[in-house]
Amino acid sequence: MSREARLWRAKWDRQKIGLILILVGLVCFGIIFSFKAYQKSILSFSNVPELKEEISTDLFPKQILIPKVRIDLQVFPAKASGEIWEVSEKGSSYLLGSGVPGQKGNVVIYGHNKNKLFGPIRWLGKGEEIKVVNKKEEEFVYEVVETKTVTPNNVEVLAPTEDATLTLYTCTGFFD
Repeated sequence: MSREARLWRAKWDRQKIGLILILVGLVCFGIIFSFKAYQKSILSFSNVPELKEEISTDLFPKQILIPKVRIDLQVFPAKASGEIWEVSEKGSSYLLGSGVPGQKGNVVIYGHNKNKLFGPIRWLGKGEEIKVVNKKEEEFVYEVVETKTVTPNNVEVLAPTEDATLTLYTCTGFFD
């Protein structure tokens, strides 16, 4: 092979490496973009409880404590409109329209599946204690009776209940 042919081949090899690196970069960008799009749709479905009556905001939860898994988070009121749920990035979210602590009904508190947020709830077992404090500083203690994984469109777990129930809700899966 001539010197000219070897130079041309070396140049072509460098160009292939450059193209491969660009392709890898585009794939990485695509993965990150799809992850962000997926994160926005994690808690996105339309059948959510709606606020039916005016309830004193003093009754809303402001803090959730789960000693077993060292969770101590602020709770922020949040709503679901259309198919998008508001989700706090720095604590947990209380679904407006769900029950309030200390009264009959299903209190729904949800958060991101991150280690410093709701990620550790996957290790909760039957009989574990969960404390919810409202804005009047009243503390309500709940006990875990079951844990289960549901699909994002399974909203039966969010339905009102006849007794005082607390539902903790987070995501599972590859991107969570």
